[in-house]
Order: sequence, then C-alpha cells, then structure tokens
Amino acid sequence: MDTDPGEPVTSVELEKLRQNWEELSSRVAEIEAAALASDTLPTLDFSDGKLAAIASSIHDARKRRLNLFDASLFGEPAWDMLLTLFIARCRGEQVTTTRLCAAGGAPHATGLRWIGLLNSQGLLQRLRAPEDARVMLIELTETGYALMRRYVIDGIAQFQMPLPD
Repeated sequence: MDTDPGEPVTSVELEKLRQNWEELSSRVAEIEAAALASDTLPTLDFSDGKLAAIASSIHDARKRRLNLFDASLFGEPAWDMLLTLFIARCRGEQVTTTRLCAAGGAPHATGLRWIGLLNSQGLLQRLRAPEDARVMLIELTETGYALMRRYVIDGIAQFQMPLPD
C-alpha cells in the first residue's frame, strides 16, 4: 500500500487494512493463549542475587505479619522452609536441619516431619556435612530450585513486583 499521505484512502484499502488488523489480532491472541496453556514462563533473565533479594523480601514480609497478628493464624512451615532454602542456594549458603526447622517456625519434631514430606515430594535433599558427619545439611533439589525460581519470576511477571537495584 504505497499511497501518498495526502491522498484519501480508498474503501478497498481500508477493508484490506481492517482484514490485516483482524488477522494480526487473532494471531496475537492465539500466541498469548498458547503461552498460557503451555505452562511456560516469559524468559526473564534475573541473576540469583536479584531473585534472592526478592525472595528475601517475600520472606521478611511474611515474618512482619507476626508483629501485628497472632502466630497461630499463620502456619506454613513448608513454605518458609522452601523460601529459606531458595535464598540460601542463591547466596551460596548451607542450611542445617536445625536452621531449617527454626526457619519453619515450628517445633523441631514438626520441622523434621515437614523436611521428610518435602524430601518425599522431591523438593529437597539431605546431605551429610563434609566437615562433620553429625551435621545434616538440607538443600533444594534441582526440581525444588527450578520451581522456586519459577515462582519468584512468575511473581515479578504477573504482579509487576518492583525489581531490586
């Protein structure tokens, strides 16, 4: 459609533009629907440091609830454990069983049950500390790490969370 901008557009040209617009709109809608249905995330390239900062912010916000509300209202030890393990992995830190149970905010025996459940779900694994065989370290499996990373990135994409500097 090479028309002079000063010339009026014909009805045939307008109809062709409308059809092209409808085809393009339809194709965009198909691509968006396929992206949602395919269970894939947008390819956002964030460093582990940035993701750790965001996950840490989520974790801190969860803890701040306890300043205002009774702790018995919030009982999600597994989620606090997963956040703790994700942040630790992103920062290259190790997490002991004792630290992870404390992060879950539950009694030690309850924390151990949650660790067992998360382990059976394939989200974390137990390892002996190389320097002391009495100490058990807990870390995310590759699956656990990928799911937590996806959760944080999805939160950024879906909820337009602010990015750290």
